[in-house]
Formats: sequence, structure tokens, C-alpha cells
Amino acid sequence: MGKLNVGDGNLKKKIPVAAHLNDSDYLLLLEVYANHNRSMGLEKRIDYSISHIVKVEKDQDEDCLKVYYENGDWWHYARNGEWY
Repeated sequence: MGKLNVGDGNLKKKIPVAAHLNDSDYLLLLEVYANHNRSMGLEKRIDYSISHIVKVEKDQDEDCLKVYYENGDWWHYARNGEWY
């Protein structure tokens, strides 16, 4: 999983639906989101832009984030960089 530059302001300007996440979990969200988004075709990316995330929950049991989108879809964003 690629590393984001922590000094680029990502941690200071969290998206509102993820403001509750600690810095480590927020970086996980951004990194997995970026890889997930790159895996899609251009048309599909529109529905899964970061601005279409409506809720992010931390799942302690599965040690992942559950990321919910406006269209009703949701994904697990796992610590190993996978989404499912």
C-alpha cells in the first residue's frame, strides 16, 4: 500500500464524515480509497468519489473501516490495503 505524505495537510482537513477517525484510521481510509478508486473505470469513479462517502464506521471485530456511499453501496477497507 502506498504511503501518503503526512505533511500535505490530509490529516488537518479531514472530510466531515470521517472527522471522528484518529490519524491512523484516516490515513487507512485515504490510502485504501485511492487504490479502490484507481481500480474502477472512469464512469464508475463518479459514483465513488470521496465526496459521495456518507458514513465511515470503525469495525473493531474485523479491524477495518466500513465505508458507505450515497448510492447505498458499502465496502470494508482493511488494514492490509484490501477492500471487499
